[in-house]
Amino acid sequence: MKLWKPLAAATVALCAAQSFAQISPTLADAVTDGRTADTWLRDGDVLFFQYAPKTLHFRPSPNHVKWTNMVNVEIQSKYDRVWGADQTLFGLALFDNSFGQFSQYIYWGQKWDLHPNVYAKVTAGLLHGYHGKYRDKIPFNRAEIAPAIIPAIGVRFGNLSIEGILLGGAAMKFAIGYTFR
Repeated sequence: MKLWKPLAAATVALCAAQSFAQISPTLADAVTDGRTADTWLRDGDVLFFQYAPKTLHFRPSPNHVKWTNMVNVEIQSKYDRVWGADQTLFGLALFDNSFGQFSQYIYWGQKWDLHPNVYAKVTAGLLHGYHGKYRDKIPFNRAEIAPAIIPAIGVRFGNLSIEGILLGGAAMKFAIGYTFR
């Protein structure tokens, strides 16, 4: 398995975020947007980590790899919501794409609680990593960076969650996640 690349990148991102949080400039004791002096996160913000080992293709190809190993780090915030959402999302997903190329997806999104244990979310961001002969496998990938909109539906069990993530008309992922409150 090529799990080391996404795990190494996620570890570096987490260490950088932790370092940034420790050296961030001091703010006033309480600012109107919920930030406090000791962190760059706002009151009520949580960190969500997610892992999906495989991608299920609707039309499998011999060129598709067996394992895609997505690791996702997401900040979920009650601030800056739009369209009646319950949370705003900011995140980074690192994975091997369907053709075994290391890829990244950086995004912003919205999350709606449909039921106490069921939610839907939509993210929009930039996808990078499809190059060479697979460059045209995603639309608008002229500079090897393409826009993407990704919907998902999930079920929560306390801090643990399971999500079904739709990848256009081509594939679907099932991911397990944990929320750190």
